[in-house]
Amino acid sequence: MFSKVAMVLSTSIKHKPWMMIKSGQYNSWNNSFRNLITPSVASNTSSLRPFTEVLEETQKKHISKQNNGVEGQCRKFLSALLPPSQESLPPRTMEDSFIQAIIPIGSNPDVRLQYTSHIGGARLGRLVQDMDNFAAVVVYKYIDNPLQEPEGPSAYAVVTARMDHLHIREDIKNDADIKLVGHVTWVGASSAEVGVGMEQMDDGVWKKVCEAKFVMVARDAATGTKSAPINPMVVKTGDEEILFELGKKNIALRAKADQDSLFKEPPSTIESNLIHNMFLSTVDHKVRSFAARVKPENSTWMTDSKLKSVMMCEPEHKNDYNKIFGGLIMEKCIDLAFTNTWVFTGAVQVPVCTHIDDVIFLKAVEIGDLLYFHSQVVFTHETLVQARVSAEVLDRETKRLKLTNVLQVTFKLPSEVPHVIPQSYHEAMAYLTGRRHFLISLENEGLLAKGMAEKEMTEVSKYTPLWMLKELDTEEHVFNKHNVQDMLGEDTFMEAEITRDIRARESGLLS
Repeated sequence: MFSKVAMVLSTSIKHKPWMMIKSGQYNSWNNSFRNLITPSVASNTSSLRPFTEVLEETQKKHISKQNNGVEGQCRKFLSALLPPSQESLPPRTMEDSFIQAIIPIGSNPDVRLQYTSHIGGARLGRLVQDMDNFAAVVVYKYIDNPLQEPEGPSAYAVVTARMDHLHIREDIKNDADIKLVGHVTWVGASSAEVGVGMEQMDDGVWKKVCEAKFVMVARDAATGTKSAPINPMVVKTGDEEILFELGKKNIALRAKADQDSLFKEPPSTIESNLIHNMFLSTVDHKVRSFAARVKPENSTWMTDSKLKSVMMCEPEHKNDYNKIFGGLIMEKCIDLAFTNTWVFTGAVQVPVCTHIDDVIFLKAVEIGDLLYFHSQVVFTHETLVQARVSAEVLDRETKRLKLTNVLQVTFKLPSEVPHVIPQSYHEAMAYLTGRRHFLISLENEGLLAKGMAEKEMTEVSKYTPLWMLKELDTEEHVFNKHNVQDMLGEDTFMEAEITRDIRARESGLLS
């Protein structure tokens, strides 16, 4: 299984002067965990508990007791514990949800083996699973329901809706303990945003290595379908107010990203021109057929950049609510993206993950489902690769695949990677979507100034394929208004051999 992936910090990419963050401008990497507060009472790290213990305690306290007794009676009991509204719940603070826990990779050899990659370093997919579980633990700690006993069953089922912007800052080693830190940063009526940070011991000092945002939603434990109100949040400090407003802004940004999605809105004029120019630069103008395509040097058709896998969802893969654990699905997606990138580049060196974005959970996966994973390289630039991964469930009745999860992953390699070129319209839309996520990842990592990602989306500049910028031989490739009459006067009939070749290519594209 290719979950043994060492993810290390990307070295700096090539910049042009205007790309660099100017002094005094916002750079997300200049701060420590900008998404997290500092608790008023510092914890003694030597007394921190292992994350497995914290998770088991939460499962035992809030979840396992939900299944005690007769099913009908249990559901009725849990329904009675559900608060009628958010107003009936006491306010909570960010600090009320603050948790720290240890993953003893360095101090426990048995744990180290579970997290060690065959290529060195720690397994990112496994750590993302823990971060997902940790975010749920944070929300359970935040919720304070007066209707339920402190040690009794919970009326809530907390599930993951999405994970945003996982930044890998540093090399994540397999021989030093890891500390998970997190708390709720924003709440809605039944949802919460959780900031989760990861630190690793380095020469006796905790060093920040990665962070992510999780959007968690609360459901009633009785049915698992109805929304459940969670406690309102009060902010006490200026830092907390900034984090809360940032969380509110993130909600608006997610809504805007969904509204601007290429599934709903056409590409911008600049993007449309980019795709059309890419198409023209790969057409074989000598044979005058749109079906005759020529790959530029050091390039690969996007249709050849795919890799797939399949998994039978067994009972051992279930979460506490008898659905397939979302963290496991994320791990499988990350592993496939890594493998696909490595195969695509054909490099001896290992791809390095620098950013994971847009992890969306659209549909719960059931035990017994056949889960298909699809990975495709959708954008490349210099030494960077953007891969899209989706997970789909096979409907046994209709034999159709239903989308359950989507994520975008950015990788870096030591040397320049092949260009990926779309051939069809749907591949062109995948290319533009990947390009958008690529630019956003650079901005979130602090490699682009704030606001530059949106500007880059509407301007063709550095992130235009280099091969497309090369001037074409005007005598052979460019037909303008001055030579149209000459073209019409020429013998435009092609030889039979060329015609057969074009028809064969067209047939291959349509099949």
